[in-house]
Amino acid sequence: MLRIGLAIAAGVAALVALPAGAQTVWKVQIWGPKRASTDLFEKYAKEVAQRTGGQMKLEIAYGKGAPTDSADLLKSGTVDGAYFCAQYYADKMPLTTVIDLPMFAPPDLKAVAKVELALADQPAIDAELAKWNTKMLLPTPMPQYQLMGTRRVASIEDLQGARVRISGEMGKILAEYGAQPSVIASTESAAALRSGKLDLVALPYSYSFATFKIDDASKYVTDQVSLGAPLCYVGVSRKSWDALPAATRKAMSEAREQLLGHYQDAYSAEDAANVASFKAKGLEFVAFKPVDRARLVARAIKVWQAWVDAREKQGLPGREVFEFTQQRIREASR
Repeated sequence: MLRIGLAIAAGVAALVALPAGAQTVWKVQIWGPKRASTDLFEKYAKEVAQRTGGQMKLEIAYGKGAPTDSADLLKSGTVDGAYFCAQYYADKMPLTTVIDLPMFAPPDLKAVAKVELALADQPAIDAELAKWNTKMLLPTPMPQYQLMGTRRVASIEDLQGARVRISGEMGKILAEYGAQPSVIASTESAAALRSGKLDLVALPYSYSFATFKIDDASKYVTDQVSLGAPLCYVGVSRKSWDALPAATRKAMSEAREQLLGHYQDAYSAEDAANVASFKAKGLEFVAFKPVDRARLVARAIKVWQAWVDAREKQGLPGREVFEFTQQRIREASR
């Protein structure tokens, strides 16, 4: 009995000496500088650390790689997480471009957040990303796309012949009226404006224009055309995710919900300062004709149907994903 008691005491002492659990550190790579959209991930990282008692840490590195690198980084296992925008992966992950469709995303950021969180767990999209060892962990909802550049755009006719940096799906609505869309990386857009390769840049307003210094190479801004919102998100390695304890995965999934009320704040804090800066630099704010925007919205339905048809021809459940997204938009917008 004495020997058994001593053995038990030694075992208890050993357990007390051990830490509660070894800390897991994930390396997450973000292309481009810190900006309003990445502030959301900083908040998320803090929430995850708090919920896991410091056992789960997300180590974020900015200014690493290009927007087109993320899928290969996760597939190769180089990092545990990376920043994605669906427009750069239309060939590899075509279903994720559904929210990029023109005039499709709701204008309210909280509604966009709810829709994109639903897309993160949509089975067909999840399966598409799994082929690249990717899981959509945290969507970072974006404000509506507006236009800035060296061409004045007040009507549909002003788009004729314009070379526009925009997401592939969203660009199709402008192409209907003679524009020439191009999916140039946002980090390269200011240089393309200066060189004359672009006339216009479409990005989330207003923070993206300031972040990527588009305003330094522009003369005009059309800030109420509201072409839609892109899907950007932090994707993580599925292998890294599956290796986590179930309790940690649960805590990380639940932590996303805590950010729903912060999306608008993340951008609005900078908007006033950005707009004041644009005006100080002499940019002309151009009003887009409401009747012409209504024409764009009406024509957008044709682009939506073309997206569904194209995905179905690829053997992908395009209609299922589109109708799922449309229903979530209705629910979130009520």
